[in-house]
Amino acid sequence: MTNLRDKNILITGGASGIGRLMALKAAVRGANVILWDINAEGLDRVATQLRNWGYSAACYQCDLSDRDDIQRVAEEVLRDHAVVDVLVNNAGIVSGRRFLDITDAEIERTFNVNIMAIFWTTRAFLPAMLAKGSGHLVTIASAAGMLGAPKLSDYAASKFAAVGLDEVLRMEFSQSGDAIQTTIVC
Repeated sequence: MTNLRDKNILITGGASGIGRLMALKAAVRGANVILWDINAEGLDRVATQLRNWGYSAACYQCDLSDRDDIQRVAEEVLRDHAVVDVLVNNAGIVSGRRFLDITDAEIERTFNVNIMAIFWTTRAFLPAMLAKGSGHLVTIASAAGMLGAPKLSDYAASKFAAVGLDEVLRMEFSQSGDAIQTTIVC
């Protein structure tokens, strides 16, 4: 989907980094920007910057490691916007430590944010895309999703899973004839 004018684009991890940059670029291209992040102050900064440029953004604080919070915020977004045309699963975390130095809780958090949140957000917004007959799922993965590296065991494994999920969804949409596009960014 190259035409973003008047499309609802939801970007997870939109308060900083790549998510923030995508939000700014999407707004300039005419998209209705919807941002999710756990960082409320960062969301406020992006929204202020967009308003200063003459654009707006709908911002929602969401803990992407928490399935219940994702579901709650997704319901709010669907009430407010009816459909998400483009879902950009961008939020991600990395521990950056050797395998035995990462705690169980850190491993679970990495998987919850980096892959389980993709399952949960996609399941929340895909039905409306299918009903509309169009949509685009974008997954920001990593080169670590194709080739592991030291001190990235949890991160690389979660990104391998993200790449695999995108491949499966693309095949399913192709077989079913659904007009949903997927893009994986490594």
